[in-house]
Amino acid sequence: MLPTELIGRFHPLIVHLPIGILLFAFAMMVFQRIRKIDIEVVIGFALFSGALCSVAACVAGWILAQSGEYDAALVAKHQWTGIATTAMAALAFALKRFRWILMTSTVILLTLAGHYGGNLTHGEDYLFPKKKTAQRVNIPNLDSLQIAELASTTAGQTANTENGAVPQTVERKTFIYQDYVVPILENKCYSCHSATKMKGGLRLDTEAFIKKGGKNGSILSPGNPNASSIFSCLLLPADDDKHMPPKGKPQLSEQEIAALHFWIKKGASFQEQIETITIGAGSNPTALAIPSLKLAELPKAPSADSLVAKGSLNASINRSSQEASILSTPVGAATPTALTQLQQNNIIISDFGQGSNYLMANFVNVKKYSSSLLDDLNNINKQLLRIRLSNQPVQDDDLKKLAGFKSLTWLNLEKTNISDAGLAHLQNLPNLEQLNLYGTNITDRGLPALTQCVHLKTLYLWQTKVSPQGVEQLKKAMPQLQIVMGGFQFAKPDSMGPGKKELPSGNKQALK
Repeated sequence: MLPTELIGRFHPLIVHLPIGILLFAFAMMVFQRIRKIDIEVVIGFALFSGALCSVAACVAGWILAQSGEYDAALVAKHQWTGIATTAMAALAFALKRFRWILMTSTVILLTLAGHYGGNLTHGEDYLFPKKKTAQRVNIPNLDSLQIAELASTTAGQTANTENGAVPQTVERKTFIYQDYVVPILENKCYSCHSATKMKGGLRLDTEAFIKKGGKNGSILSPGNPNASSIFSCLLLPADDDKHMPPKGKPQLSEQEIAALHFWIKKGASFQEQIETITIGAGSNPTALAIPSLKLAELPKAPSADSLVAKGSLNASINRSSQEASILSTPVGAATPTALTQLQQNNIIISDFGQGSNYLMANFVNVKKYSSSLLDDLNNINKQLLRIRLSNQPVQDDDLKKLAGFKSLTWLNLEKTNISDAGLAHLQNLPNLEQLNLYGTNITDRGLPALTQCVHLKTLYLWQTKVSPQGVEQLKKAMPQLQIVMGGFQFAKPDSMGPGKKELPSGNKQALK
């Protein structure tokens, strides 16, 4: 470690000296006024010592800030309030006539500087922590489009199976990363590895930064938890310098460690997973627990020198025909400036692997959505193929900004505020193949606009205000379109052949 780096690391220790000394000086001033005694010598010495220690703290703090491990904007606030505190303390020592005003200002600035320093060290919610939600331990494997209907038909399925029916199959969706990995990282890792604080140059608050790794390289090896330092560091002895979270911080439970192991073992996907499951006698289609994993059962953690994982994540992408055609056409890479700006707004930007310059944008981590964020996407217009805006307060007028994205193939507007008026802006998307309108205010009146999307293949309309009659009209206009309404039931064995499914009347268009 360089001498300057060592000085910087002493900042958290040094900074407490001026805090205590200056507050002591102010307390002596109050005591002097109340008791009517002369202790100016003590007060002057305390102010001189406090100002001198403040200078030392500022120097050490500036050196520490050069590591780049902290949020630049928050560092600037802490830095300048600290410098102002030092200046006020020095003036209070020199200008005895204005000492009360200057010392009052010093205490106020000292409080602000300390608050910003606490934010840097412990996170922005350290003073008034947000209520943490309880961690779930079971992975819901069925998509929300299917769970409600399955719950209502499970009893009927079991009865049919007992009567000799062939077990049925159904597609399910899981989003292990978003539903389980993100809450673990948020509760146990973000305080040291996020936009505010980046220990070791590592951020864990977005997909792109997890893939990027930190100063020591990659931290993730899909399919191999023991070669992934994001996991293997959890298994090191608590007194090991590489153990995470550090000693004294809240540790992960066995179930949380098991969840991370489960995610990495399955390929460490950042996308929703779609698979087919068989529902037979005694099966529960709505629950699949993360395998129980005791720490004693885990393999011995590798040495600290072998914790750096090699390789990169090549996520499997289900590519449709229009998208495959676009992906086969070379395109220039997006500028680093454009990508950095999006990532600073917590928009997850992912690529399609194998050196492709085409991109996907996911707003799942955006806390304060505004339509101006869509303007930033224009900087990657040529490269952007997929956009996920689910659960954001997207309005109809916001969709005007997407009309110029001619390469867009997938658009997820699940549980947004859009209505029929917004669909008119989507008819200018020539390559749109999948559109998710689940949980929106769409009605039959808005559906005709979608007939202009000639390549549209899959449309999700579960829990909208669209009627079966409106769906039937759209199917007549677009016979190739698969419309998912969410309603289905399994057939009786005496009415259909093995493996067949029958849709309820009025919902036969739900599945293709």
